[in-house]
Amino acid sequence: MKSHIIKSNGNIEDFNSEKIINSLISSGCSRGQAESAFESIKTEIHDGMSTDNIYQMALKHLGKVEHKLALKYSLKKAMMGMGPHGYIFERYIGKILSKYGYHTEVSQILKGRCVNHEVDVVAKKDNLIFFIECKYHNHRGTYSDIKTALYIHARFVDIEKAIREKSDDGTHYHGWLVTNTKCTKDAVKYASCVKLKIMAWQYPETKNLQYYIEKKKLYPISILTSLKKKQKEVLFNSGILLVQELLAMDEEAIMRILSINSQVTLKILNEIDLLLN
Repeated sequence: MKSHIIKSNGNIEDFNSEKIINSLISSGCSRGQAESAFESIKTEIHDGMSTDNIYQMALKHLGKVEHKLALKYSLKKAMMGMGPHGYIFERYIGKILSKYGYHTEVSQILKGRCVNHEVDVVAKKDNLIFFIECKYHNHRGTYSDIKTALYIHARFVDIEKAIREKSDDGTHYHGWLVTNTKCTKDAVKYASCVKLKIMAWQYPETKNLQYYIEKKKLYPISILTSLKKKQKEVLFNSGILLVQELLAMDEEAIMRILSINSQVTLKILNEIDLLLN
């Protein structure tokens, strides 16, 4: 096997089999299953191959072994399947946070000391209020950079100053960057310095975006392979973003909104049952 692969951001790095195995384990595989999957694809990996291609081969193998694991392993791809624009992702983040006890409002215009600002999500819990910018990317290898962190913090400072000038009731305010991909090292370093909260793909190390999705199984409907792209768009536009929400609907409602028959509906519900149980 050759020794170099191309990452989704275009960088070339030494091939590391343990990274592939760990990515499989993080999707729910046992180490034995992950090592078996890697063994099945390693002879097809060649010098200069992209991580995307390796990812697709592993996904194909998982689908043959256990469909549920393949679904969970495709979560990152599903996160990028929310459409070309970011407003669905904003609503999705709002719903995730509401499941964790936050009161959330999406697409809010807030008055700053200098100018007004559009805030993607305002999340309130106890005496904490977070002003959240959701950076959605639908291409692998696209990171949120230092410019994004600088902008979000500057906007937060302007909003907080306006609030503090009116009253100071003991509420704590924080800026928050949420993204479905990763952040650059400089963005992370700056955010840490100015106390800007980040929730991204694999960041922070423990309570990251995957953690909050997996813990309560808050999967987006874009993860379901039994749904066609157009059907996913219909659900998103109807405000049905979570797999759990689709499961809560009765069969007739699903058939009506998606214009499908009972057989197709049953296939969708069976896949949801497999994913959530």
